[in-house]
Amino acid sequence: MSEKKQLPGGAILFGLILIAIGGLVLLANMNILPFDLDLGHWWPLILVVLGVVHLWNNRNIFDFSGLFLILLGVVFLMATLGTICWSDIWRYWPAVLILLGISIIFKRHPVALPGFGRGGTPSSETSVSINNILSGSERRINSQEFKGGDISNILGGTKLDLLEAKLAPGDWLLTVSTVLGGVDIMVPRDWQIEVHPTNLLGGIDDHTRQTPQAGGGKLVIKASALLGGIDIKN
Repeated sequence: MSEKKQLPGGAILFGLILIAIGGLVLLANMNILPFDLDLGHWWPLILVVLGVVHLWNNRNIFDFSGLFLILLGVVFLMATLGTICWSDIWRYWPAVLILLGISIIFKRHPVALPGFGRGGTPSSETSVSINNILSGSERRINSQEFKGGDISNILGGTKLDLLEAKLAPGDWLLTVSTVLGGVDIMVPRDWQIEVHPTNLLGGIDDHTRQTPQAGGGKLVIKASALLGGIDIKN
C-alpha cells in the first residue's frame, strides 16, 4: 500500500485563503452580504496573502521576501482605497531598506514560527527532486549513497537535512534555485562541499566548517537566488 503524502502547510493555508475569498465574493454577488466586494480596490490583498504564505513556508517571521510582499500589498491597497495618491507611493521606498536591515539582523538567528521542528521520518532515497510553488517542504535523508539532485522554489520554502546521509563515491551535483523563497541545507562536516553561487538581490551563505574524509565523494552545489535566500550549514 502506498503511503499518503501530506500537503505542505503553506499550500493548505493558501488554499483556505482562496476558499474564504471566493466564498465572500460569491455571497456578495448573490446579494447575501450587506456590502459589495470590489476586487478593483482590494486586489492588493493578493500580495499580502502571498507574503503571509511565504513567511509560513520559510518558518521565519522576519524573512525579507515575505515582508516585502506584505509591504507592497499594503501600500498598493492604501492607494486603491484613496488613502494615499498613486504618485506618493515612491515616498515609502525607505521602508524596503528597513525590512532588508531587519532580515539581515535576524538571518543567522531567525525567529521561527511556533510548532515547527525537525522533519519526521527520514528517507533513504539516493537523490532528491523538490519543486515548490507557493508551498513548503521538509526532507530528511539518511541514504548511505547520496547522489545529489535538484531543488526549485518559487514563493516556497525548503529544508533539506542530510546530516544522517553519506555521499556515494565520486562527484555529485545538487542544483538549488529560489525565487522569492528560502532554502536551508544541512550537511555533515565530513563531506567535501563545493559551492558555486549566483544571486541577484538575494543571499547565498555557506556557513559550513568541513573536515572531509580522505577518499570520500564530493558534493557540488550550484545555487542561484533571486530575491530569496539559500543557507548551507552543518
